[in-house]
Amino acid sequence: MPHRGTLPELPPLADAPGTPVVLLHGLMGSPGNYERTARRLLDAGVPVAAPEYGRHGTVGLERSLAEITDGIGEVLGHSPTGRIDIVGHSLGGLMGLRLAHYLPGKVRTLVGLGAAFRGLPPARNRLLGWGIGTVMGVGARELMVPQPLDAVVPEGTRVVSIVSDADRVVPTDSSRLGELVEVHGVRHEHLPGLAAEITDALGWRP
Repeated sequence: MPHRGTLPELPPLADAPGTPVVLLHGLMGSPGNYERTARRLLDAGVPVAAPEYGRHGTVGLERSLAEITDGIGEVLGHSPTGRIDIVGHSLGGLMGLRLAHYLPGKVRTLVGLGAAFRGLPPARNRLLGWGIGTVMGVGARELMVPQPLDAVVPEGTRVVSIVSDADRVVPTDSSRLGELVEVHGVRHEHLPGLAAEITDALGWRP
């Protein structure tokens, strides 16, 4: 369960001074998981969008991606560069990667936080898999795959993966893609709160 928080009030993107950063929560998550990171970005003058999607990511993966895609056009419309940056936690990292492939050239930088780029290993038995799906929804069942999902850096997108040796949810084999930033002792649910590391990884510029 991601660490809860309260998202600060976000200024209208119509006033955006540069490329917006889109924060995508993970499975069973919410935009408030990014409270610390959003505050740091806003304090630095970075325009931020943080949509809630897919009933906290519990619906099917394609439905979650469709919801994100439907809303991203407005964000791109307010971007003076015509591009966006994305920070994605867990499932949100996979959604960000798929979005970058779906909209070639529109995602400038993607930062994955314990991102499930290649999915998750299947449950140890059918009963456990059923239980996970019942509690965490279709999205969780679809993430658990017998063979890793293909994960390729999209053309024109810089990908940075922040991974922790204390992540017991997403294996590092799934979350490593592009440039690598390793942190120590940070549990999976606390990765969205790594405001300094996320800001550094973004290397944001207008």
